[in-house]
Amino acid sequence: MNLDKQHLAGINHQEIEVPMESIFNMPERVIQFGTGALLRGLPDDYIHQANQKGIFNGRIVVVKSTRTGNTSAFDNQNGLYTLITRGMEKGKIKELKCINASISRVLSAHDSWEEILTTATSPLISILISNTTEAGLLELGGTIDDSPPTSFAAKVTAYLYHRFSHFNGDNAKGLVIIPTELVSDNAKVLKHNIVWIAEQQKLSKDFIDWIDKANYFCNSLVDRIVPGKVSEEDLSYRDQLAIMAEPYKLWAIESDNQDVKNILSFALVDSTVKIVPSIAQYRELKLRLLNAPHILCCGIALLSNTEFVKGFFNNEILDRYIQYLLFKEISPIVEQSGISHELIQPFGEAVIDRFKNPFLLHKWQSIAFQYTAKLNMRVCPLIEQWYSKKPEPPVGIAIGLAAYILVIRHQITTEPSFQDDATLIISRHQEYPNLTTRILSDPEIWDKPLHNYPGLISLVHTIVNHIERQGILATINHFL
Repeated sequence: MNLDKQHLAGINHQEIEVPMESIFNMPERVIQFGTGALLRGLPDDYIHQANQKGIFNGRIVVVKSTRTGNTSAFDNQNGLYTLITRGMEKGKIKELKCINASISRVLSAHDSWEEILTTATSPLISILISNTTEAGLLELGGTIDDSPPTSFAAKVTAYLYHRFSHFNGDNAKGLVIIPTELVSDNAKVLKHNIVWIAEQQKLSKDFIDWIDKANYFCNSLVDRIVPGKVSEEDLSYRDQLAIMAEPYKLWAIESDNQDVKNILSFALVDSTVKIVPSIAQYRELKLRLLNAPHILCCGIALLSNTEFVKGFFNNEILDRYIQYLLFKEISPIVEQSGISHELIQPFGEAVIDRFKNPFLLHKWQSIAFQYTAKLNMRVCPLIEQWYSKKPEPPVGIAIGLAAYILVIRHQITTEPSFQDDATLIISRHQEYPNLTTRILSDPEIWDKPLHNYPGLISLVHTIVNHIERQGILATINHFL
């Protein structure tokens, strides 16, 4: 049996949450650029759940921007797809299955651009969501007269211009625009690019003013691991679009405007949609409490021959290390930056659940991509904050740095096993003694070289020597 609207009645409703019939009659209220797993596993999930509870009462028109593939899977399944939620939540296994009916139709930008522009004339469309690539958000190519325009920003400009023209510049017909690309100030970037394109193509000043005054551009941060497709054995029917996601989810949307909150009424369905005046603290939490431990544990995992992230917790010593790192070192640093303990503690506990997820095969080797740059961005600011309050070096972070030194040394002396653009600079130091000192002090590598912090490099050097003599597990046991 194939998944489609006709066969919903034949699906076991006790095992899988099936959409209410009334959802199929709800009007289209959202235009979404992107068909990917992240959008379907997060924003579209919230919208579907809100529709199920009669809160939002609107569906999504999706624009498929890429040339690869077609929309046939969506067409054949009436836009339906299964979202399987699997993982750890508060220390326990969680598994849910839900058929999502948030998508009304999917239109190809290359085959149906005029039909896409027609949706801009609907007074009911009030929200634009996107998830192109990070590079795609920054592209500026093409003109709005192309069918379709080349770049994402040009497509959105054309869409907005068509809406502006149809409604004669009515300020009440602007949109709430929410990019979800992993770029800082993503909405600000998109708005800048749209205005730039409008100016370059000599569109009217009235249109540029309308972009600024009638539309709400909201920066946003998304956080959920959505690995993608699932195997057919997980379902009693065929679903070409089924995806899996972890239980943890967050969508932080930046706005203090009540009209925006009213339009984004789907946020009422789940407290993990945050519409707040600033998303900075959520960005900081993710960067410091999720991304920083990830990269600090990476070298330790590689030295201990731990292949997957979930395997880190199969060893009592590694488990103890990450608990210490997260709650004894990083959390206090983040708290002193002004984020409340009430936010930090549950976020940290959720990070442990996410790392332990037995259904995710997340390789440490993949995390090591651009190892040095990730340490520079995610960890070095933590070290600076640590030393603003304490005179001695952070031991847990130092162990992570020592593991990095040994892994990166192996990278420059043997066949590289992952990409790190800093290895060319680092390789200049390999013929000299005091390799640890030379690497950690190089201003070409670090925004703020680590010799600025008393005792840190000396401790890292001591730990490197201990790992070489005793191994990584014995070293963690000794220093912690």
